[in-house]
Amino acid sequence: MESNSLSSVEAAIVAQVLRAAADGPFFPDWEFHTLFGLERSEVRAIADAWPEPTASSEEVDRAVDNSLNNLLGYAHKKDSVWSEWISVDRHQLEELFHRLRRLRDKS
Repeated sequence: MESNSLSSVEAAIVAQVLRAAADGPFFPDWEFHTLFGLERSEVRAIADAWPEPTASSEEVDRAVDNSLNNLLGYAHKKDSVWSEWISVDRHQLEELFHRLRRLRDKS
């Protein structure tokens, strides 16, 4: 995921999503690696460095894609705190998710 292919608003939303995945209440520790293919600490490191992550592009793509996908699809039952972590609603996040997938598929 090249952050320079995102608008400043989109990059900010991705930062929120990474932070929500890494530090929010949405995913239990025991299941995190299974859901993300990365350790929580690895997603946190990518979030900390965003928009210039130092991880491999494969790890960054996995962290961003799985953060978006799991926030939208995993039954986290934390909708009441969503807006504390992410400034857009589910529909807007889904639109961004699909746009990023199209960008990735083109490259």
